[in-house]
Amino acid sequence: MFLENLDADRPAAPGPFQMKRSLSGDFVFLSQDSSMAFAAEACIDVLRSANRLLGQDSYRWTRLHGANALAGGFTCTPDQTLVLVGGTETAWRPDDAHLGNLRSSIRNAARLCLVGSAVFVPLAAGVTGARQLSVHPNFCAGIEESCRLVDLVESATCHHKAVSSAISPVAAIRMMVELVGARHGEFTRTTLSRYLGLSDPETETITGEYWRYKRMAQGDSVISDVLQIMLDHLEDTLTVSQIAEILDVSPRKLERGFRDLLRQTPLRVYRDLRLDRARCLMQQTALAMNEIAVACGFSNVTLMKKWFVEKYGELPDQVRLQAFCGTEGVD
Repeated sequence: MFLENLDADRPAAPGPFQMKRSLSGDFVFLSQDSSMAFAAEACIDVLRSANRLLGQDSYRWTRLHGANALAGGFTCTPDQTLVLVGGTETAWRPDDAHLGNLRSSIRNAARLCLVGSAVFVPLAAGVTGARQLSVHPNFCAGIEESCRLVDLVESATCHHKAVSSAISPVAAIRMMVELVGARHGEFTRTTLSRYLGLSDPETETITGEYWRYKRMAQGDSVISDVLQIMLDHLEDTLTVSQIAEILDVSPRKLERGFRDLLRQTPLRVYRDLRLDRARCLMQQTALAMNEIAVACGFSNVTLMKKWFVEKYGELPDQVRLQAFCGTEGVD
Protein backbone atom coordinates (compact mmCIF):
# COMPACT_ATOMS: atom_id res chain seq x y z
CA MET A 1 0.00 0.00 0.00
CA PHE A 2 1.17 3.51 -0.75
CA LEU A 3 0.42 4.54 2.84
CA GLU A 4 3.33 2.51 4.15
CA ASN A 5 6.56 4.21 5.17
CA LEU A 6 9.16 3.52 2.50
CA ASP A 7 12.18 4.92 4.35
CA ALA A 8 14.17 2.01 5.78
CA ASP A 9 16.12 4.34 8.07
CA ARG A 10 12.99 5.46 9.93
CA PRO A 11 10.63 3.61 12.24
CA ALA A 12 7.41 2.33 10.69
CA ALA A 13 5.50 5.42 11.81
CA PRO A 14 4.94 8.07 10.80
CA GLY A 15 4.70 7.11 7.12
CA PRO A 16 4.86 9.75 4.36
CA PHE A 17 1.13 10.31 4.30
CA GLN A 18 0.78 10.20 8.07
CA MET A 19 2.71 13.49 8.18
CA LYS A 20 -0.37 15.67 7.82
CA ARG A 21 1.67 18.79 7.22
CA SER A 22 2.72 17.35 3.85
CA LEU A 23 -0.88 16.79 2.71
CA SER A 24 -1.84 20.24 1.52
CA GLY A 25 -5.06 21.07 -0.29
CA ASP A 26 -3.45 23.98 -2.16
CA PHE A 27 -1.62 22.88 -5.33
CA VAL A 28 0.74 24.72 -7.67
CA PHE A 29 1.21 23.05 -11.06
CA LEU A 30 4.34 24.04 -12.98
CA SER A 31 4.53 22.46 -16.45
CA GLN A 32 7.81 21.85 -18.26
CA ASP A 33 6.39 23.81 -21.19
CA SER A 34 3.06 24.61 -22.81
CA SER A 35 2.86 21.15 -24.39
CA MET A 36 2.48 19.66 -20.92
CA ALA A 37 -0.46 21.90 -19.99
CA PHE A 38 -2.84 19.05 -20.84
CA ALA A 39 -1.17 16.81 -18.25
CA ALA A 40 -1.50 19.46 -15.56
CA GLU A 41 -5.16 19.90 -16.48
CA ALA A 42 -5.76 16.15 -16.13
CA CYS A 43 -4.32 16.28 -12.61
CA ILE A 44 -6.45 19.31 -11.81
CA ASP A 45 -9.52 17.42 -12.97
CA VAL A 46 -8.85 14.87 -10.22
CA LEU A 47 -8.95 17.68 -7.64
CA ARG A 48 -12.04 19.17 -9.26
CA SER A 49 -13.78 15.79 -9.09
CA ALA A 50 -12.71 15.33 -5.47
CA ASN A 51 -14.28 18.68 -4.57
CA ARG A 52 -17.52 17.56 -6.19
CA LEU A 53 -17.60 14.22 -4.38
CA LEU A 54 -16.66 15.78 -1.06
CA GLY A 55 -19.30 18.48 -1.47
CA GLN A 56 -16.87 21.28 -0.64
CA ASP A 57 -13.85 23.10 -2.03
CA SER A 58 -11.20 21.05 -0.23
CA TYR A 59 -8.75 21.64 -3.08
CA ARG A 60 -7.61 24.70 -4.99
CA TRP A 61 -4.89 25.12 -7.60
CA THR A 62 -2.73 27.46 -9.64
CA ARG A 63 -1.41 26.75 -13.16
CA LEU A 64 2.01 27.89 -14.36
CA HIS A 65 3.89 27.01 -17.55
CA GLY A 66 7.58 26.79 -18.35
CA ALA A 67 10.43 29.25 -18.22
CA ASN A 68 8.18 32.31 -18.35
CA ALA A 69 6.66 31.40 -14.98
CA LEU A 70 10.12 30.89 -13.48
CA ALA A 71 11.41 34.15 -14.92
CA GLY A 72 8.41 35.93 -13.43
CA GLY A 73 9.49 35.25 -9.86
CA PHE A 74 7.42 32.13 -9.17
CA THR A 75 7.41 31.03 -5.52
CA CYS A 76 5.79 28.25 -3.50
CA THR A 77 4.65 28.71 0.10
CA PRO A 78 4.96 26.17 2.97
CA ASP A 79 1.25 25.36 2.82
CA GLN A 80 1.28 24.43 -0.87
CA THR A 81 1.98 21.23 -2.80
CA LEU A 82 4.28 21.81 -5.76
CA VAL A 83 3.62 19.60 -8.79
CA LEU A 84 6.28 19.66 -11.51
CA VAL A 85 4.74 18.24 -14.68
CA GLY A 86 7.08 16.84 -17.32
CA GLY A 87 6.72 14.44 -20.23
CA THR A 88 8.30 11.12 -21.15
CA GLU A 89 10.58 12.06 -24.04
CA THR A 90 12.90 14.92 -23.10
CA ALA A 91 14.67 15.33 -19.76
CA TRP A 92 13.69 18.50 -17.94
CA ARG A 93 16.91 20.38 -17.31
CA PRO A 94 16.13 23.89 -16.03
CA ASP A 95 18.29 26.87 -16.96
CA ASP A 96 20.91 27.77 -14.38
CA ALA A 97 19.23 31.14 -13.96
CA HIS A 98 16.10 29.42 -12.64
CA LEU A 99 17.71 26.93 -10.26
CA GLY A 100 17.71 29.27 -7.27
CA ASN A 101 14.01 29.97 -7.66
CA LEU A 102 13.24 26.27 -8.07
CA ARG A 103 15.43 25.30 -5.12
CA SER A 104 13.66 27.77 -2.86
CA SER A 105 10.20 26.66 -3.96
CA ILE A 106 10.99 22.97 -3.60
CA ARG A 107 12.32 23.51 -0.09
CA ASN A 108 9.34 25.65 0.89
CA ALA A 109 6.63 23.32 -0.42
CA ALA A 110 4.67 21.10 1.94
CA ARG A 111 4.99 18.29 -0.62
CA LEU A 112 6.79 17.90 -3.92
CA CYS A 113 5.21 15.89 -6.76
CA LEU A 114 7.30 14.90 -9.77
CA VAL A 115 5.78 13.76 -13.06
CA GLY A 116 7.82 12.14 -15.84
CA SER A 117 10.91 14.14 -16.74
CA ALA A 118 10.43 16.41 -13.70
CA VAL A 119 12.51 13.91 -11.67
CA PHE A 120 15.60 15.70 -13.03
CA VAL A 121 14.60 19.07 -11.56
CA PRO A 122 15.28 18.52 -7.84
CA LEU A 123 18.53 16.73 -8.73
CA ALA A 124 19.64 19.73 -10.77
CA ALA A 125 18.64 22.03 -7.91
CA GLY A 126 20.47 19.89 -5.35
CA VAL A 127 17.40 19.12 -3.24
CA THR A 128 16.51 15.48 -3.88
CA GLY A 129 14.35 15.07 -0.74
CA ALA A 130 13.66 11.37 -1.29
CA ARG A 131 15.66 8.23 -1.92
CA GLN A 132 12.87 6.37 -3.69
CA LEU A 133 11.27 7.54 -6.92
CA SER A 134 9.11 6.19 -9.72
CA VAL A 135 10.98 6.95 -12.93
CA HIS A 136 9.98 6.43 -16.56
CA PRO A 137 12.13 3.82 -18.39
CA ASN A 138 13.42 6.53 -20.72
CA PHE A 139 15.04 8.31 -17.78
CA CYS A 140 16.27 5.46 -15.57
CA ALA A 141 19.83 5.49 -16.90
CA GLY A 142 20.13 9.26 -16.54
CA ILE A 143 18.78 9.26 -12.97
CA GLU A 144 21.00 6.37 -11.91
CA GLU A 145 24.06 8.20 -13.19
CA SER A 146 23.01 11.57 -11.77
CA CYS A 147 22.30 10.35 -8.25
CA ARG A 148 23.28 6.91 -7.06
CA LEU A 149 21.51 7.45 -3.74
CA VAL A 150 18.09 7.28 -5.41
CA ASP A 151 16.38 3.89 -5.57
CA LEU A 152 14.12 3.43 -8.59
CA VAL A 153 10.95 1.63 -7.52
CA GLU A 154 9.14 -0.73 -9.87
CA SER A 155 5.75 0.95 -9.78
CA ALA A 156 4.00 3.70 -11.70
CA THR A 157 3.77 5.91 -8.61
CA CYS A 158 5.72 6.30 -5.40
CA HIS A 159 5.23 8.30 -2.20
CA HIS A 160 8.36 8.65 -0.07
CA LYS A 161 8.74 11.13 2.76
CA ALA A 162 7.22 14.39 1.43
CA VAL A 163 7.89 13.54 -2.22
CA SER A 164 5.49 11.85 -4.62
CA SER A 165 6.43 10.72 -8.11
CA ALA A 166 4.72 9.32 -11.19
CA ILE A 167 6.48 7.92 -14.23
CA SER A 168 4.26 9.69 -16.77
CA PRO A 169 1.36 12.14 -17.17
CA VAL A 170 -1.02 9.15 -17.28
CA ALA A 171 0.39 7.76 -14.03
CA ALA A 172 0.10 11.24 -12.52
CA ILE A 173 -3.68 10.86 -12.48
CA ARG A 174 -3.30 7.82 -10.24
CA MET A 175 -0.79 9.71 -8.08
CA MET A 176 -3.30 12.51 -7.55
CA VAL A 177 -6.05 10.04 -6.61
CA GLU A 178 -3.70 8.47 -4.07
CA LEU A 179 -2.92 11.87 -2.57
CA VAL A 180 -6.62 12.65 -2.20
CA GLY A 181 -7.18 9.23 -0.64
CA ALA A 182 -4.35 9.74 1.82
CA ARG A 183 -5.97 12.97 2.98
CA HIS A 184 -9.61 11.86 3.03
CA GLY A 185 -9.52 8.08 3.47
CA GLU A 186 -9.72 4.85 1.51
CA PHE A 187 -13.44 5.18 0.81
CA THR A 188 -12.85 8.50 -0.92
CA ARG A 189 -9.92 7.05 -2.87
CA THR A 190 -11.89 4.10 -4.23
CA THR A 191 -14.93 6.25 -4.93
CA LEU A 192 -12.86 8.84 -6.79
CA SER A 193 -11.14 6.08 -8.75
CA ARG A 194 -14.50 4.72 -9.93
CA TYR A 195 -15.79 8.22 -10.59
CA LEU A 196 -12.86 8.92 -12.91
CA GLY A 197 -13.06 5.56 -14.67
CA LEU A 198 -9.77 4.26 -13.23
CA SER A 199 -11.60 1.18 -11.98
CA ASP A 200 -14.84 -0.46 -13.03
CA PRO A 201 -17.77 1.77 -12.01
CA GLU A 202 -20.81 0.39 -10.26
CA THR A 203 -23.78 -0.22 -12.49
CA GLU A 204 -26.14 2.33 -10.99
CA THR A 205 -26.08 5.98 -11.91
CA ILE A 206 -24.44 7.82 -9.02
CA THR A 207 -24.29 11.45 -8.03
CA GLY A 208 -21.84 13.56 -6.11
CA GLU A 209 -24.33 14.08 -3.29
CA TYR A 210 -24.84 10.34 -2.98
CA TRP A 211 -21.13 9.70 -2.45
CA ARG A 212 -20.80 12.64 -0.08
CA TYR A 213 -23.55 11.33 2.16
CA LYS A 214 -22.34 7.73 1.87
CA ARG A 215 -18.93 8.86 3.06
CA MET A 216 -20.51 10.66 6.01
CA ALA A 217 -22.41 7.46 6.88
CA GLN A 218 -19.07 5.93 7.93
CA GLY A 219 -20.05 2.46 6.80
CA ASP A 220 -23.34 2.32 8.71
CA SER A 221 -25.25 -0.44 6.91
CA VAL A 222 -28.74 0.92 7.55
CA ILE A 223 -27.95 4.46 6.42
CA SER A 224 -26.08 3.12 3.37
CA ASP A 225 -29.09 0.97 2.46
CA VAL A 226 -31.41 3.94 2.82
CA LEU A 227 -29.22 6.03 0.52
CA GLN A 228 -29.26 3.27 -2.08
CA ILE A 229 -33.04 2.97 -1.89
CA MET A 230 -33.38 6.73 -2.29
CA LEU A 231 -31.05 6.64 -5.30
CA ASP A 232 -33.12 3.87 -6.86
CA HIS A 233 -36.34 5.85 -6.37
CA LEU A 234 -35.53 9.40 -7.43
CA GLU A 235 -38.51 9.56 -9.79
CA ASP A 236 -41.03 7.41 -7.93
CA THR A 237 -40.22 8.83 -4.51
CA LEU A 238 -40.98 6.96 -1.30
CA THR A 239 -41.92 8.23 2.15
CA VAL A 240 -39.67 7.73 5.14
CA SER A 241 -42.20 5.24 6.52
CA GLN A 242 -42.10 3.22 3.30
CA ILE A 243 -38.30 3.11 3.34
CA ALA A 244 -38.32 2.09 7.00
CA GLU A 245 -40.79 -0.70 6.20
CA ILE A 246 -38.56 -2.03 3.40
CA LEU A 247 -35.64 -2.24 5.82
CA ASP A 248 -37.77 -3.47 8.74
CA VAL A 249 -36.72 -0.63 11.04
CA SER A 250 -38.68 2.14 12.69
CA PRO A 251 -38.94 5.60 11.06
CA ARG A 252 -37.66 7.06 14.32
CA LYS A 253 -34.47 4.99 14.06
CA LEU A 254 -33.90 6.30 10.55
CA GLU A 255 -34.45 9.87 11.65
CA ARG A 256 -32.02 9.45 14.53
CA GLY A 257 -29.36 7.80 12.36
CA PHE A 258 -29.54 10.52 9.72
CA ARG A 259 -29.36 13.24 12.34
CA ASP A 260 -26.36 11.67 14.11
CA LEU A 261 -24.30 10.75 11.05
CA LEU A 262 -25.46 12.97 8.18
CA ARG A 263 -26.62 15.94 10.25
CA GLN A 264 -29.72 16.15 8.07
CA THR A 265 -33.22 14.73 8.03
CA PRO A 266 -33.96 11.87 5.62
CA LEU A 267 -36.27 14.14 3.62
CA ARG A 268 -33.54 16.78 3.21
CA VAL A 269 -31.02 14.17 2.06
CA TYR A 270 -33.58 12.69 -0.34
CA ARG A 271 -34.22 16.15 -1.78
CA ASP A 272 -30.48 16.79 -2.16
CA LEU A 273 -30.10 13.58 -4.16
CA ARG A 274 -33.00 14.55 -6.43
CA LEU A 275 -31.65 18.08 -6.94
CA ASP A 276 -28.21 16.74 -7.76
CA ARG A 277 -29.72 14.46 -10.41
CA ALA A 278 -31.75 17.39 -11.74
CA ARG A 279 -28.60 19.47 -12.06
CA CYS A 280 -26.89 16.68 -14.02
CA LEU A 281 -29.86 16.43 -16.39
CA MET A 282 -29.85 20.20 -16.91
CA GLN A 283 -26.17 20.15 -17.81
CA GLN A 284 -26.08 16.96 -19.87
CA THR A 285 -29.42 16.72 -21.69
CA ALA A 286 -31.88 18.85 -23.65
CA LEU A 287 -34.86 17.68 -21.59
CA ALA A 288 -37.44 20.36 -20.85
CA MET A 289 -37.55 21.61 -17.26
CA ASN A 290 -40.93 19.99 -16.65
CA GLU A 291 -39.54 16.65 -17.85
CA ILE A 292 -36.57 17.01 -15.51
CA ALA A 293 -38.88 17.81 -12.63
CA VAL A 294 -40.86 14.63 -13.25
CA ALA A 295 -37.71 12.51 -13.67
CA CYS A 296 -36.44 13.73 -10.29
CA GLY A 297 -39.65 13.27 -8.34
CA PHE A 298 -40.85 16.87 -8.10
CA SER A 299 -44.56 17.48 -8.44
CA ASN A 300 -44.04 20.62 -10.54
CA VAL A 301 -41.33 22.84 -12.03
CA THR A 302 -42.00 25.71 -9.65
CA LEU A 303 -41.23 23.57 -6.62
CA MET A 304 -38.07 22.17 -8.21
CA LYS A 305 -36.82 25.66 -9.05
CA LYS A 306 -37.55 26.88 -5.51
CA TRP A 307 -35.46 24.13 -3.90
CA PHE A 308 -32.79 24.39 -6.60
CA VAL A 309 -32.19 28.09 -6.00
CA GLU A 310 -32.11 27.52 -2.25
CA LYS A 311 -29.44 24.82 -2.60
CA TYR A 312 -27.25 26.16 -5.42
CA GLY A 313 -27.94 29.90 -5.34
CA GLU A 314 -28.64 30.06 -9.08
CA LEU A 315 -31.56 29.45 -11.42
CA PRO A 316 -31.86 26.19 -13.38
CA ASP A 317 -31.96 28.18 -16.63
CA GLN A 318 -28.61 29.77 -15.76
CA VAL A 319 -27.06 26.35 -15.12
CA ARG A 320 -28.28 25.05 -18.46
CA LEU A 321 -27.15 28.14 -20.37
CA GLN A 322 -23.66 27.94 -18.94
CA ALA A 323 -23.46 24.19 -19.63
CA PHE A 324 -24.32 24.64 -23.31
CA CYS A 325 -22.84 28.06 -24.03
CA GLY A 326 -20.04 28.43 -21.48
CA THR A 327 -19.39 31.62 -19.60
CA GLU A 328 -19.88 33.66 -22.77
CA GLY A 329 -23.56 32.78 -22.69
CA VAL A 330 -24.06 34.09 -19.16
CA ASP A 331 -24.47 37.79 -18.47
